[in-house]
Amino acid sequence: MMRKTLCMTGLSLMLLGGGLKSAWAQAPLEVSQDGTVTTNGVAAVGVSPNGGQRLGQTGKWQTLELDHTLTALLAEKDVLFSISPRRGGDVFIMFVLKGHEVPQPGLTIHFSNGYEVKGFHYTGTINRGSQWGGYISEMEGRALFDALSASNSVSMSWAGGAGHIDYDRGSEFVHELEQTAAHGHMPFPK
Repeated sequence: MMRKTLCMTGLSLMLLGGGLKSAWAQAPLEVSQDGTVTTNGVAAVGVSPNGGQRLGQTGKWQTLELDHTLTALLAEKDVLFSISPRRGGDVFIMFVLKGHEVPQPGLTIHFSNGYEVKGFHYTGTINRGSQWGGYISEMEGRALFDALSASNSVSMSWAGGAGHIDYDRGSEFVHELEQTAAHGHMPFPK
């Protein structure tokens, strides 16, 4: 009994002191064939574990709805990149590299129009993959969507690797995303 109490006390102190990472920061979005969106059973930072749905797709960009907020998702092969406007104005960005454990935190996203995003925080390895995430301001979020609209590709570089995805119809996708947000009273950077 005493041993169990000491173990629980130690675990509680580690959680309070930051010695253990929270599980809710460790799961990427998954989109099934029928359009159901889940977070692999556990919520990613700022995303509900309740799941959601795919609302549409323009080219390679998908529009997802999770807990009455929109997510722009670009996924190809082992790379997943998402942008989620949140209530209160900030924007959550997430990058997942599936099947590669990258022990170093450096990640940069480059849009073909020259815009660059470096506001990611490394959250660790998950399911034999790596995940980065972070929040940017509403102003930076607007600039990010403007870059998506004005570009036709996005490149990613991280410690020891790089990726590249070509896409088209970015301006059409952003316009549809803005319209969906306005009609559904969902947040979108101004």
